[in-house]
Amino acid sequence: MTDPTALTPSQQRRLTLLLTYEAKTNILLSALALVYLVTFSIQSIWYEPQAEWYPWLVGFGNILWVLFAIDLLFRFLLAPVKKHFFRNNWLDTITVVVPQFKALRALRAFTPNGVLAHAHSRGVITGGAAMSAGIAAAIVIWIGSLMVLDAERGAPGSDIENINEAVWWAFETVTTVGYGDYVPVTNWGRFFAVLIMLVGISVLGAVTATLSATLVKQKGPSSAPASSSAAAPTASESSSDTDAMTTEELRQELAEIKTMLAQLQASVAGGTSPSASS
Repeated sequence: MTDPTALTPSQQRRLTLLLTYEAKTNILLSALALVYLVTFSIQSIWYEPQAEWYPWLVGFGNILWVLFAIDLLFRFLLAPVKKHFFRNNWLDTITVVVPQFKALRALRAFTPNGVLAHAHSRGVITGGAAMSAGIAAAIVIWIGSLMVLDAERGAPGSDIENINEAVWWAFETVTTVGYGDYVPVTNWGRFFAVLIMLVGISVLGAVTATLSATLVKQKGPSSAPASSSAAAPTASESSSDTDAMTTEELRQELAEIKTMLAQLQASVAGGTSPSASS
């Protein structure tokens, strides 16, 4: 994050313009990223280059890509410090520079200023962190399926030729099952596979952790009082009760260990097994 106090007046004005521009366009651009994902999905699933509608859909996707490129260039020109601009905006840079990664632009919808975060804050999307993590995992699987399908379709020896096989392969990969019935054979397909492994496992781990935390919270002890007249225990009383219970449990465990040691010593001395001596 750029420190405004270390900037010249001219740089501070550019920073203000940049922040204002991003605040006004983040939701729109992230929504357009989801629209591009829809067009990319249609192109990948119904791959018909000879159809009349197909070139129009490709042209529409290219127009969106040009808008993303203009946005990146405009923000770069407004940035008061350009040294680490592309590194700090690595997702936008990759999706503009590398055509094979254009579908990853849809991940921008999950950023704190993205359209899905805005919808969640407005109550359009409910369910909290678990719902957001689940949607992120589904998007990663879907985008990975589309990219691998585009890379593998028509390649010699390829097993992944339609969206059903691509989605099945993506689920196998993300969940680390890996039956091996479908395997990428092209260099781009294998590269996408590695990317899905790294990103997908991280997202799936976040989903699992979120669900575990939710279940633990739901199974927590009830804080409701037994009766309206009962006084709530103080913090010191609760701490004392907990310490007393812990001490009693430790004493019981020590007594059981001593009993087991005594049985073992008796069995060794008498040449019998502990079960026989008992």
